[in-house]
Amino acid sequence: MQGLKNRARPSAALERETELALPRAAAVEEEVQLLIVEDDDDALEALMAIVELDGYRAEGAGSAEEALDITAQRAPHCVVLDLGLPGVGGAELARQLRSRFGSGLVLIGVTGSTDADTLSAAEEAGVDYLLSKPLDIERFRRIVPPLR
Repeated sequence: MQGLKNRARPSAALERETELALPRAAAVEEEVQLLIVEDDDDALEALMAIVELDGYRAEGAGSAEEALDITAQRAPHCVVLDLGLPGVGGAELARQLRSRFGSGLVLIGVTGSTDADTLSAAEEAGVDYLLSKPLDIERFRRIVPPLR
């Protein structure tokens, strides 16, 4: 899958419409794989159910360490990660994933805090899109459009 043509800065992603991060064309060529990293089991299960209904292959991880183990075995097209993860935080996970996979990986940060420090940390870590909690599913679907 090709990288984004025009990346939205994380701070801008909170305030305006974004381009589609995962074009439908990618699904024609191969199954689009998402990794969702969230320490809240209910939130993880809910988002996984939504993206699977939308036609994506999704895998979940409850921690940054688990996400790193999964990505060591297979590379996802997109990672949706909670920036407030305990232990190795979401920004550090994003930094490591960006370093490993480069610009071809779409990183979507989700956070309950939209203060300047959080926005700055997400941007420095290479997050492509930043969404606030509670997650607005319609806004999420503008970035990750349903395949079916």
